[in-house]
Amino acid sequence: MLPEPEPVPEEPLTPAGLEDLPWFSESWHNLPWSPWVPFTAEKHAFRAIPVEPGVYRIRPAGNDFLMYIGETNRALYQRLNELRQSLRRPDLMPWNDPDTSAPALWAWRDAEAYEYECSAAPLDASPAGRRVMKSFLLYRYRQEFGESTPCNFGRFHPRYRRSTNKSENLRGGKLAIGQKDNPAGGAGMSPLCPAENPGDTRWMGITWSVNQDLAAETSGSVSPGPGLMVLSDAATGEILFIGQSMDCRKRLLDQCRKNWEGRTVQFSYHIPEAPVLQHNLRELETDLIGNFFEQNRKAPEFQFRTSH
Repeated sequence: MLPEPEPVPEEPLTPAGLEDLPWFSESWHNLPWSPWVPFTAEKHAFRAIPVEPGVYRIRPAGNDFLMYIGETNRALYQRLNELRQSLRRPDLMPWNDPDTSAPALWAWRDAEAYEYECSAAPLDASPAGRRVMKSFLLYRYRQEFGESTPCNFGRFHPRYRRSTNKSENLRGGKLAIGQKDNPAGGAGMSPLCPAENPGDTRWMGITWSVNQDLAAETSGSVSPGPGLMVLSDAATGEILFIGQSMDCRKRLLDQCRKNWEGRTVQFSYHIPEAPVLQHNLRELETDLIGNFFEQNRKAPEFQFRTSH
């Protein structure tokens, strides 16, 4: 059974104590983080953000948590400067493209009057390397803080609707009184507890099915509904891919049609007993990817390929 959501810590720290939090540190997980720079900083001060590709984090000033963790293959300075520019208008939620974090950051700022600050770390890695580092940082943050960032995993403020992409031309904003909460604002899942090794039947404290060959017949026998999956090389046991879906059976059937470069692939899966939302599955998937990286210092071979 999956863990129940865990509340955010209630006791605020003093401003001096905030800087001692590990996820605010300039050496968090051995990365060379820049100083924290306000989104409202003058252009010359914002130049403290590195120009290389890498990872970045955003926090609301004076609070003890992170709002968002991201990565980019562009200059970090350029990415974050464009993001802060997109948030300049207090009366207009940004579009969902090109930066999907912008509408969520805008909604929380509008609701809570947050002032954002950012910090970034250059990372000399492939696109897959940066993406798995983002997963690892989100996993470690969930382990250390006990809760997810409010703007990752597709999460959103419960009383706001998200803007569409610009081409669809539907601007988001605050929900009217009487309208139902945005499901993306639902509770997050507590972090999975590190346990055993990737591929084990109790990896990360949840129960996995026995391995089966990845084929239409076996995938089609999986119960429909939300689930997590692990795909591995039948010959070596190497984990090739970790995934999630609100329709686990369909996702596994889709995997049957992909190119696995001559490998015989097996799969194992977990179907939660309790209802989950899409962002809950993404949280748990990231915990799995992050723990895999923690143990192996790499991503599963097929994890971040755009096609295979």
